[in-house]
Amino acid sequence: MPLFWDWQRPASLAQAQTRFDSDLPIVLRGATARTRERHSDAITDSLALFDRARAGESFEGMLHERLDPRRWAAAGATIDAADTRELEKVFVHARRGRRVAARDLYAKLSWIAHDERDSSLRIRFSFGSEALLDWQKETRRAPWSDRLAAEAFPECAAITGSKPLVAFVERMLGCKPRFSERIIYNNAPGGGAHFHHDDEEHQLGVLYNQLEGATGWFALPKRQLAEFVAEFARGPLARRAGTSRKALRALDDTSDAALSRLLNSTPQFTRALAAVGTFYVLHAGDSILLPTHGPDDTCWHAVYALGSRPSLAHSYGLFAARRR
Repeated sequence: MPLFWDWQRPASLAQAQTRFDSDLPIVLRGATARTRERHSDAITDSLALFDRARAGESFEGMLHERLDPRRWAAAGATIDAADTRELEKVFVHARRGRRVAARDLYAKLSWIAHDERDSSLRIRFSFGSEALLDWQKETRRAPWSDRLAAEAFPECAAITGSKPLVAFVERMLGCKPRFSERIIYNNAPGGGAHFHHDDEEHQLGVLYNQLEGATGWFALPKRQLAEFVAEFARGPLARRAGTSRKALRALDDTSDAALSRLLNSTPQFTRALAAVGTFYVLHAGDSILLPTHGPDDTCWHAVYALGSRPSLAHSYGLFAARRR
């Protein structure tokens, strides 16, 4: 069952820590309910920005409308022709007075899915070279990227300004957190994301925050998911994933079409997952914490857009403020 967040009850905190250590998701009901009210105008503006982007308006122009040129210097925009989902990547340099404090920060607007019927969008904030994984190797520019996201999307403060939420995350991680590699999601009706994980080097988990609308989630530890895969694997897939151990390794192959169909398009499999309480619904003001302890010890998840209008959510990678 989802954990209903009550940070004033030691028993709830102990239960939450057990879940986090076991790679189980933690649903935080009303985690930003109060703080999001203070940022309702920013939420409305952000929803409008995605509508404008979907209509073909320049993301570069819309982003710079939101930035103070005294703090951010325009550094161009690119489109990766090899990435069919990327729409526009906008670069800026952070300024500190007359000096450039951090170069090549970026905000990247993309379609979430490869399916052209899904009009869901996302904006990722990071820096440097994606191909070279600069964000994993360097920590100096990360806070500047976070500041860029916070100025472009002021509703970031609904999450980082919730003291109880930040304290809860700090307790689960066992260290002061840095909320980085921020992604702003605009899930459209009928859209979402297939089963995947967010295990990345130095990343301790993900905090997803629903600010408008609703999403449905399947979320469970990779090892538990592997057990279900082994149980339902048939035909050639059974040879590759017919035991929990084989299934654990099979999940590492993102190109396995048969496995993808089982995970994302097999009603019997989906019903079996739901029957053991792995499905959660997030409404505006709710958050979900997805732990990560390693490639096989992480929380896998799939996301489904609910409702008749595009929603708004923020997803932040969780890192130690000081790398261990």
